[in-house]
Amino acid sequence: MPKLESYSPTPAARAGRIVMTIVPFFMAVICVFLSFVPVGRIFGSSVTPAFAFMAIYYWGVVRPEMFPSVAVFAVGLILDLLSGGPIGLWAFVYVVTYAVVISQRFMLVNAPFSAFWMGFVAASAFASVLAWMAASLFYGTFVAAGPIIWHMTVTVIVFPLFAFIFGRVQSRVLNVG
Repeated sequence: MPKLESYSPTPAARAGRIVMTIVPFFMAVICVFLSFVPVGRIFGSSVTPAFAFMAIYYWGVVRPEMFPSVAVFAVGLILDLLSGGPIGLWAFVYVVTYAVVISQRFMLVNAPFSAFWMGFVAASAFASVLAWMAASLFYGTFVAAGPIIWHMTVTVIVFPLFAFIFGRVQSRVLNVG
């Protein structure tokens, strides 16, 4: 009987796998930096959408194997370090929300966009409450919930545009869809 050689992926296949893993994380980091651009001023508001949260939700539902929880934690930590807020707040909120999204993604995969968007609304509400509770615990007093609610409301409104962009990257760059 002939001896079979062990399978070893080609260098191109290994590079492709690395790109597939890095692209979602790289896009989320770009979204973190985009969070500091005062785009809300265009519309007369100081509120900027949670761009990184959009990336975390999208990749958590669509391709979680390409965006592991370690990457989610890193994105949250980068946001915490750059924002000057409590270190670990958004990392904690993002990881916990990501875990909830992953556990419920079976309802959203292959669903129409309206269901995908409603899932985002639910995830945003969950993340808002969690962020409010964590910030209140950190500061030792109840913080105002209004800014967090407004922040996530703007995020929900802008999400379809970013879902479209992420989908284009997924189908064009990653060739998965």
